[in-house]
Amino acid sequence: MSSPFRYPQFTKFTIFSVFAGFSFIQNELTTYWLFLLLFRQEITLFGLGVIARPLVRVFVSYFMGYISDKYDRAKLFYITRGISSVLLFPLTLAFIYHSIPLIFGIYYIRTIIVELSNNVGYVAYYAVVPEQVRAKAIFYIRIISMASRVASGAVWFLIYQAIDAYDLFLTAILGLIGLAMLKGFNIGGGSERVKLSTAIDFFRKDERVRGIILLYSVTDGLTYSINYLLPLLILVYHGSEEIYSLSQTALYGVLVIASFIMTKMKDPVKIASTYILSGFLFYLVLLYPSPYVLLVSVLLDGFGSGIIENYVMATIKQSVGDEFLGSVLGLDVLVTSSVEILVILLAQYLITINVLYYIILGIAGMAFVLILWLLHPKLREVKL
Repeated sequence: MSSPFRYPQFTKFTIFSVFAGFSFIQNELTTYWLFLLLFRQEITLFGLGVIARPLVRVFVSYFMGYISDKYDRAKLFYITRGISSVLLFPLTLAFIYHSIPLIFGIYYIRTIIVELSNNVGYVAYYAVVPEQVRAKAIFYIRIISMASRVASGAVWFLIYQAIDAYDLFLTAILGLIGLAMLKGFNIGGGSERVKLSTAIDFFRKDERVRGIILLYSVTDGLTYSINYLLPLLILVYHGSEEIYSLSQTALYGVLVIASFIMTKMKDPVKIASTYILSGFLFYLVLLYPSPYVLLVSVLLDGFGSGIIENYVMATIKQSVGDEFLGSVLGLDVLVTSSVEILVILLAQYLITINVLYYIILGIAGMAFVLILWLLHPKLREVKL
């Protein structure tokens, strides 16, 4: 099998991912921790902060998927990525001066722009290399990108202790440097056939598209929500900032390992079964009352996400190709974010009463995912 690095577009995107991965973790950890410090006595405001991304995705992801297929994807990526980095400068000052209206105003505007950029980025991630080297491409880019994220998570506590909210300044600068690495990038777009109804049409008519969106999106929504809820869970389980930092190192470390395993897995039944099992275990381990079980849940989340990706993209691309990839991924994000919002809003309430209720919610959700898998037999026929 040929190397994906033979394709210049993939090489450019890989270099960009080093900067993007490091800055992403610094931004995530610093922003959520600042929200917790500011609003730890006002759980509703804390919730409005951490729920911003999935909330925005619910309202705009579907349209952004359409836009990423309709217009030049590279230009969209440059513009949105650049603006999102620049907005971190005023957001930093808003946090420093505790200006709540500015914090939420800038944060939500930036989140909308970031989500358009991310949708184009998702398409770029899967469209820059041919299908025959896709599994290897995902593995290589994860090794490089996730190594950057692991390093970022490992040093976040030290950076935050040294420069506090100004860590967001560092994030902005790294983001702009990474964007400069993409000079000459080309990832298509400009389809004249795409319509606003394209993704819905595929969802209605194609069992594989419908099944994989429901399987992957619902599971991901149920488990990835821990990234938003982790500060709250750390308090409930009597953890500390060190646990928060270590969790990101664990998450992105296991993603690399799982991505290698993914390149060896060709049986869709084994892949989906392992993925669903990791979702069940994700919640079951939380029954043990220790902050370190949060690390285990994060590891299970990363492992499941790591082994499923090639299967998900093989299923979608065999049905829709590259031309409508953005639209279908936009619908995928819409479903995922809807589940995330429901889980986050309900879970932050349940956790404050008794964390056991959150665990029951998750197990019930995963049982629903298992039923969805059994009801879509064509998902077991995908060729990898």
